[in-house]
Amino acid sequence: MKLKLVTGAVGLVAAGAFAVAHAGSPADYFNKIDADSSGVITQAEYVAYKTSGGKYSAEKATEKFAKLAGDDGELTLAELEGAMKEAKSKDGKKKHDRAT
Repeated sequence: MKLKLVTGAVGLVAAGAFAVAHAGSPADYFNKIDADSSGVITQAEYVAYKTSGGKYSAEKATEKFAKLAGDDGELTLAELEGAMKEAKSKDGKKKHDRAT
């Protein structure tokens, strides 16, 4: 029982930290990363943004960008929104699984 409570509390803290880091709309988050306001995020922009806080290595950021951007090497707002919805959906499933 204690393990479930601790796990749940850690999940809530992580979700809260994500919400603070990504406050605002997906478009707001996108615009923070799109340094040249071109309407697409390049790998260089994504890696620079993700590594600026020291949380991500360049290698990890590059790998994540490749998954998000797909074959064309550019990340659009629609792709970012889709990835954020998918991540939110997966988080909900994990929380539901933990509760049972």
